[in-house]
Amino acid sequence: MIALGIAVPATSVHAAERKVSVARKTPSELAADVARTTKEYRATLDRAIPTLEANAEEAAQAVHERRQLYAQGLLAAAYVAEAERAWAQAQKDLAETREAIAETDRILVESSVVEQLVRRGPLSRGAYEDSVTMVRFNGTAPWSLKDVPRLDEVFVAQFGRRLPISSLGQTKVHDRLGLDHRAAIDVAVHPDAAEGQWLMQYLRRAGIPFIGVRGEVAGSSTGAHIHVGQPSLRFATR
Repeated sequence: MIALGIAVPATSVHAAERKVSVARKTPSELAADVARTTKEYRATLDRAIPTLEANAEEAAQAVHERRQLYAQGLLAAAYVAEAERAWAQAQKDLAETREAIAETDRILVESSVVEQLVRRGPLSRGAYEDSVTMVRFNGTAPWSLKDVPRLDEVFVAQFGRRLPISSLGQTKVHDRLGLDHRAAIDVAVHPDAAEGQWLMQYLRRAGIPFIGVRGEVAGSSTGAHIHVGQPSLRFATR
């Protein structure tokens, strides 16, 4: 009882110290922390994929074999159903892990963008900047999700296909990062591609703010997209 009485306050002190430590971190440091832990998590997911693929393959083979035995009258239907459930679960586990990997990639890109924007500092009104990893324009024209249909319309007229929007408003990735993306969209085109160049020129002429992300790191196209709207820089401690 005495030991418990001492341990609880000690735990509370450590918890408070951790909260203070997090509170003192800058948005750039928090973004770096997110990137580091996410890369560690992604590595774990990558290592799990071969096993999950093997499990799905074995489960599929078991279903095939049991269906054959059932057709020959050598196995009860319940055993076939059991194998089919195991196969469905194996497929679900594999699909969820692949989706988790895709989500970690999106988190890495967003945290990298936040880190760069904080490091570079805000642009003055109407300013334009073109660097190795990103292009950004602090347009002064009003923008909201209500303007998306018009942007999609002019893009279709120019390229004959719909605007490839990868994130429309707030997503669970932005929720996890504590970023306010409610009035922004991400368009899955590379800033240096013909579509990306046209889109950025159109937005700049219209005075609409944007960030053209060339990739997570210089020379890489991973995560390349164009963010339309003001930067999402509200970074939560969570």
